[in-house]
Amino acid sequence: MRRLLEKLRGRLRSIEAAVVVDAVLVVALTVTIAGMGAPLARAAEAPQIVVKVGGKLPVPPTIPLGVVATDPVLQQILSQDFQLAGRLAGASATSELTLTVTLTHRALEPGMSLNDVAPGNSDAVALLKQAGVAPLPLPEQGASDSNGESDDDDDTTAEGNSHPKNDVNSYEQQGQMNQGALSSGGLPLLPTTPWPVPPATAEQRSAIPPNMQPYQRTGPLDEARRDRAASAIYDTIFIARATVGSDGGELTVIAVAHPGFDAHEARKLIAEEIANKVLH
Repeated sequence: MRRLLEKLRGRLRSIEAAVVVDAVLVVALTVTIAGMGAPLARAAEAPQIVVKVGGKLPVPPTIPLGVVATDPVLQQILSQDFQLAGRLAGASATSELTLTVTLTHRALEPGMSLNDVAPGNSDAVALLKQAGVAPLPLPEQGASDSNGESDDDDDTTAEGNSHPKNDVNSYEQQGQMNQGALSSGGLPLLPTTPWPVPPATAEQRSAIPPNMQPYQRTGPLDEARRDRAASAIYDTIFIARATVGSDGGELTVIAVAHPGFDAHEARKLIAEEIANKVLH
């Protein structure tokens, strides 16, 4: 009987130890998962599209408004917002103000400055700086360029041939050697390699005919494909400029969309910012 009790006590102690170990493991796993989830939560909270607004539009609070936008999404959303607010000009309106909105977008590729993204628009450049947008540097050049070393043949290589003078000289020398053999009464030695052809100098080269020049993609469809490919890698900058009448006021809205953004959502956010500034 005593031995049986001792065995039972031993088993209880082993069970209690296992429970303690399991509890420690559960706590450790909980802390680890919580630590891993914090960065993911912060990444999920980071906005995919950042919007900044600058400027002011002098719009009277009661006059009906018409909308003319270069982008169909902006046209639709602004018209709906003004209609819900009772401010959209109808056919029976005797007077109205026309809100004109132009939208441009471009991927911020390496080597582009903020002025290239927003040419002639200092307000947009200032808003881009507020949003923390910075130009991307060009990829590093080759090792020889980065070390500051240059080959002796760089000038001639730029002309299309790395050794034009040396090749021409060797051609002339070979001809002189064969002429000397003929004048001495001997037979000319037939070269084992093909007779060298003197390379054309830069002055002798003609321009490539237009029909043989590389095809340049300048069509709108090709530009759209290029923009989509660039937007999958780099940030895309949307710039909207809104004016009302001829009062001189102007509203600038920029949206910085990170790769993987929703193009319709970016336009929707821009339209809502413009509507809020006009209606409130």
